[in-house]
Amino acid sequence: MEKSFKVSSALKDIIGRDLITNDFVAIFELVKNAFDAHAKRVDIEFDVDSIIITDDGKGMSQADITSKWLFVAYSAKRTGEEDADLPRDYRDAISQRRGYAGNKGIGRFSCDRLGKTLDLYSRPVGGKVVEHLEVDWTSFEQDAKKEFATIDVDLTETGAFPKPKRAKPPARSGTMLVISGLRDEWGYEKIDRLRSYLAKLVDPFQSTTDLKIVTHVADEDWPDVEGEVGNQIIDLLNEKTARICVEITDGLIKTTLHDRGVLIYKIEEDSPYPAMAGSVVEASLYFLNRRAKHTFTSRMGVQPVQFGNLFLFVNGFRIYPIGEPTDDTFGIGRRKQQGTSRYLGLRDILGKVDVSAPIGMYREASSRDAGLIDTPAKEELYDAIMRHLVQRLERYVVTVNWADSLDQERDDASGLRSDTARARIIRIVRAMAGSQKIRLIDYDHDLIDTVNERSAEFEESMEGLAIVAQETGDKALLARIERSRQRYEELKQSEAEAKRRADEETEARREAERRARAAEMLASETGAKLERVEKQAQLLLNAQAQGSEELQLLHHQVIIYASEVQALARRSMRKLAGANPQVESVMLDLEQIAFQNSRILAVTRLATQANFKLNADKIDVDILQYIKEYAEKVGTLYGDINSATFDANGISLRRVFRPVDIAIVIDNLFSNAGKAGARQMTFTCRRTSTGGAVEIVVADDGRGIDEGSVDPGKIFERGYSGSPRGSGLGLYHVKQVIEELGGSIGLDPERPKGSARFVIRLPRETKRA
Repeated sequence: MEKSFKVSSALKDIIGRDLITNDFVAIFELVKNAFDAHAKRVDIEFDVDSIIITDDGKGMSQADITSKWLFVAYSAKRTGEEDADLPRDYRDAISQRRGYAGNKGIGRFSCDRLGKTLDLYSRPVGGKVVEHLEVDWTSFEQDAKKEFATIDVDLTETGAFPKPKRAKPPARSGTMLVISGLRDEWGYEKIDRLRSYLAKLVDPFQSTTDLKIVTHVADEDWPDVEGEVGNQIIDLLNEKTARICVEITDGLIKTTLHDRGVLIYKIEEDSPYPAMAGSVVEASLYFLNRRAKHTFTSRMGVQPVQFGNLFLFVNGFRIYPIGEPTDDTFGIGRRKQQGTSRYLGLRDILGKVDVSAPIGMYREASSRDAGLIDTPAKEELYDAIMRHLVQRLERYVVTVNWADSLDQERDDASGLRSDTARARIIRIVRAMAGSQKIRLIDYDHDLIDTVNERSAEFEESMEGLAIVAQETGDKALLARIERSRQRYEELKQSEAEAKRRADEETEARREAERRARAAEMLASETGAKLERVEKQAQLLLNAQAQGSEELQLLHHQVIIYASEVQALARRSMRKLAGANPQVESVMLDLEQIAFQNSRILAVTRLATQANFKLNADKIDVDILQYIKEYAEKVGTLYGDINSATFDANGISLRRVFRPVDIAIVIDNLFSNAGKAGARQMTFTCRRTSTGGAVEIVVADDGRGIDEGSVDPGKIFERGYSGSPRGSGLGLYHVKQVIEELGGSIGLDPERPKGSARFVIRLPRETKRA
């Protein structure tokens, strides 16, 4: 005997209120239907006991309502018949999508979740009348033994759409849902939460710019919850932080990494994901440093961690709950727990993955809030997101951004221009260029270039640059690398010769000291010789005193001559600035002369002070105490600064360093402050919250920085000066010395506007980038 299933009227609750988990999801499902109907605008009006949802999409005819809308679990989107009967000119006018936001044929039961009755009004493209369907959902709840199909609904025709109190009815084609007998109250707070929900569901990264959602509240003056729903996250973040963009299409993976407007690299590789063939994936992921988080919160009115993390959209609409604040679909939060300094966490990122795919390739779970169903395409998609999006951004952030604590407060690319930061970036780009599977397409040619020969990372950077230049065929870069290597070898030879001479002089002095001690021992053997020795010693002391006075005079003469050399070198650099590129080598030589001359000045000043004897090129002492003594006792003897105070706050930091380099830092800071009219300098130490590093806040009582004529982001660049008489070398040399110690220097992000307050960061031990 052949039998058939009977369907209980209780099916309505199972696929309606039981499956649609909350009111927000219900409204979202109805918005998705409007999107699939090619609507450009959806209006949602809230009244005392009704919700009216209106769209300007293609609408439905009587046949559409009968054969599609009333056909439970049937989806013309899934069978490919959804737009087959549209007029040709309308099909040509609408944007053709690769798929649809919904395709299960049950979203219409969201109306039951929201209210007890439904009045559906719809007019198709080219239609003359409006179809009116009346559904009383409570009639399906009276007797579960009654078959679903035996409960009637009324379908009639009317001449026009009803007029809501505030929303406008469709002018031509479209659909209006009037949901009455609301099952829950819709007050100000709930509508506000719905708007936030829709702002994330309808892509906040603007991939669905062709759909506008507008909310209205009848008989209430609530302007904050009325109007268009949307975010401006792209404009907010694009130039303010590091971001990676990945596109997977036609068997290729294209990746572009920017950091605050600067191109780090653009690469291309073959896709290893066969199950994803036929789909297009466009993904963007942003790293949020402390400054970006603050900007986001002030502009959006919510903290990023409360907004969400990495959202997934399929055919323009969000797959819920992926990206919610507590969701960890991709395991990013779990990885963070394994190493806080090695991995990005959910609090550090914000982004979206936008997938366009044929029907059925990526299937949403029926519960509407359980993500995607497991399929080969879904597994490959998740793997691609982690490998090519998250981990590549993570590698850059950990290597470049997190290596400099001051970078947490920057919203521009100024920190990327230092030799230390550039060396780290070169390491990242080198890894891409050196991979056989990756093709390096482009990079920032100013950033990925030769670093200063004095940089501790010079040799490693040159190796990386050579690989980049060879892979990209950049002959100009190869030529610059070769010139830099020649200057580096010349510098090494000069330093080796200088060290040899210094060693010879040191050995000669030690030999003289040994002979003097031997003579003293010999003299002490007999009392008869004592008187004669004492007389000789007195003569030596007198000669020494006379020699010391003469030596001090010579030191002052050296300072005078060295200062003149410094002025001549800087004057020459100003004259050559902006000249023919062929003089670049001369410019670099002059910059080297100026730097080495700074060391001569520093050594001479140190040598005139009894408490600052230089018995070695490097010393291993408390660097904070050394800076304090130099700033307070030596730095104030020259130039315009009359007094300096250094507050270590009980902090000490033992480091190996060159005393002459510390002198260069203090002398240049004092010189710049003096030019701005300062007479007093203060140094205040504080510990950083992580890493055990120490920060020194340097301030003065001068005029500060005129930000109308001086760009604060460029003051550490070589050759940039805010004064027509400046060479643009002082702060550049300061930055280089600090970076050679593994530290960094920048303007204090919390300084009053226009002030010249700096933060020097020194780590506990020097770490190679």
